[in-house]
Amino acid sequence: MTLLSVERVSKSFAGVRVLHEVSFDVRAGEVLALVGENGAGKSTVLSLVTGLLTADSGTIRYDGQPVRGGFRAWSPHRARAAGIASVHQELSLNPHQSVAENVFLGSWPSRRGLVRHRDLAARARPLLERVGLDVDPRTPAGRLPLGAQQLVELAKALSGDPRLLILDEATSALDEDQVRAVFQVVGELRGRGRSVIIVSHRMAELFAVGDRLTVLKDGAVVATRERAETDHDDLVRLMVGRELTDMFPAKASAAALAAPALAVRGLLVSGPDQSGAGRGATSSDCAGSRGRSERSEPTGTVPRACAGVDLELAPGRIVGLGGLQGQGQREVLRALFGLARHSGQIEVDGRPCRLATPREAIRRGIGYVPEDRKTEGLHVAQSVRANLALTSLRALAPARALTTVSRRREAALVEELMRRMRVKAASPAQEVRRLSGGNQQKVALAKWLPLRPRVLLLAEPTRGIDVGTKREIYHLLRELAGEGMAVLVTSGDTMELVGLCDEVVVLYEGAVVDRLAGADLTEERLVHASVVGHTVVEHTEEVTHA
Repeated sequence: MTLLSVERVSKSFAGVRVLHEVSFDVRAGEVLALVGENGAGKSTVLSLVTGLLTADSGTIRYDGQPVRGGFRAWSPHRARAAGIASVHQELSLNPHQSVAENVFLGSWPSRRGLVRHRDLAARARPLLERVGLDVDPRTPAGRLPLGAQQLVELAKALSGDPRLLILDEATSALDEDQVRAVFQVVGELRGRGRSVIIVSHRMAELFAVGDRLTVLKDGAVVATRERAETDHDDLVRLMVGRELTDMFPAKASAAALAAPALAVRGLLVSGPDQSGAGRGATSSDCAGSRGRSERSEPTGTVPRACAGVDLELAPGRIVGLGGLQGQGQREVLRALFGLARHSGQIEVDGRPCRLATPREAIRRGIGYVPEDRKTEGLHVAQSVRANLALTSLRALAPARALTTVSRRREAALVEELMRRMRVKAASPAQEVRRLSGGNQQKVALAKWLPLRPRVLLLAEPTRGIDVGTKREIYHLLRELAGEGMAVLVTSGDTMELVGLCDEVVVLYEGAVVDRLAGADLTEERLVHASVVGHTVVEHTEEVTHA
């Protein structure tokens, strides 16, 4: 039985065709994987299914009925009422409301007009357990880590007992255990005859849960394959139209290292619940405007996210921070960009410095591309031009006075950055939120290039990005390192760290447990180092209690 049928659907924006006669179907009790590069049309066709957009032509049938006709005006409200729920990479939670309030948004239990928060929390607990999330339902959603917030989104989708669940890059911010919990939910839904559409750039995930895989390229379906009839290489060929044999560039030579561009000794970073520790890298910070002053030394009552981390970042080298998710990698990067309270000895080009604010970090030649590009790395409502020029406003202003900006110089700069980064946009005036995820990430990275930073910090640089764009970013980072930049990367993708980095420093509970380079830097050794760190800590605790 077919639950959803998309038949010869086309869609254009401002005269630009983004979907051309797309056709596929989803059967009851089936998991369909939609595969394609960023900009292939995956999110657009899913927006048509959920009622966010209206097709220019073609027909969408749900449960045998056309969504325009039997369902009259299709809309997100009607789609939800019909049993279609979706979870996207972009969060839709209200950070100031509790987890329970977000899960049941729009259907809070009340008596005489008053919300019964105790009942709300009690109803939320089974759903949170179902998605593997152990948190107090009364906790404000904004206080949770990004991965936990994504699981709250899933619980919210499940609260309506959907017949069709859409996961659009919903696992991109999750660690392995969290992904496993999501897949358990997917298997449960499949077993009950419910259907799932999953979009992910992690091929292993698609093959782990997908029954069939439909590939889109340039807004059209190029193939649909049964899982047993295809493999990773076949999908890549269909997606990009060519072989990708050199995904990772050649690494740096084993010659003697230059003096470190950045050296860290005994770095201690306070926990994310402290003032300012959770603040994002705003665009005003990136522009060099006055940042909020924060103390660098954590007090004795502040929980430590990192304890005694030592790092050396040499020019020309790419260093990775590995380990299980949430072991302090993110906090190290934020501390080095002046976004988290910290103590320890930090030297830039051999000179001690105090990185108390983003402004100070930028002045010292440090750039930062955060994990959540849409809320911390970009002004998504602004144009590509505005975002790319943001860090260079002082250089573009006559006499370095921020009164006027030379539009001629700005246009030349933006054109050069878009060319070098291969940013695909209708024009520099296009809003960043209208770009694909891969092109947004290119803009978030490109804005730092005019400053020629000595050190570049990147958190999850390819999260939610297609395989072709990943390759472009890998090669660009190696090119930047070849020009003398020191690069520090965090990633939850083990193969990314192994293939890209010259050295990986493995963290566990904020401490360095291993350093891998050369022949020792393999996927097996990296995973083993992460797990051994966990085992050692457990054994130590047992001895202590004994």
